[in-house]
Amino acid sequence: MKKVSFDTKNGYLLLDGIMMAPLNESELIKIAKENNIEIEDNKTNTYVHNLSTCGSLNEFEFGINFTFENYCMKSVWLSWDEGNTKKYGYNTTENQLIADKNRLAKLLAKVLGKNPDEIKKTFSAFNFLWGNISASTSIQSAMTSIGISWNMHYFHTQ
Repeated sequence: MKKVSFDTKNGYLLLDGIMMAPLNESELIKIAKENNIEIEDNKTNTYVHNLSTCGSLNEFEFGINFTFENYCMKSVWLSWDEGNTKKYGYNTTENQLIADKNRLAKLLAKVLGKNPDEIKKTFSAFNFLWGNISASTSIQSAMTSIGISWNMHYFHTQ
């Protein structure tokens, strides 16, 4: 399983040290092929498109979903299917989901070397000049994940 890491200075998501985000769709596919990273293509008939793979961050394993709009990467979601969600599925309680979100926030604090800048019931955000990394949970879909989003104007001014 590929190791997930973050370059928080530049706003990059890396798999085994290889920059995977933010890239445009064709660059991501090219880099994945060159580095034997399996990518699943989830085509739709809309301008929104998803590519996915998997990776691990410390002892946590994630499904990684890259979301593109008009071939430009908009966000990355690392879905965590362990914890209470794995045990209870859609029967997971709100408190159990929040506990899972808190576990991911602690993981991120350790990995990023800082505490969250914003903490709410269903998400904890770590803010950077280029965007943010957050741990969140969705009560409706019984899912806990790490999300990465970028302030696109930041990259255009560099």
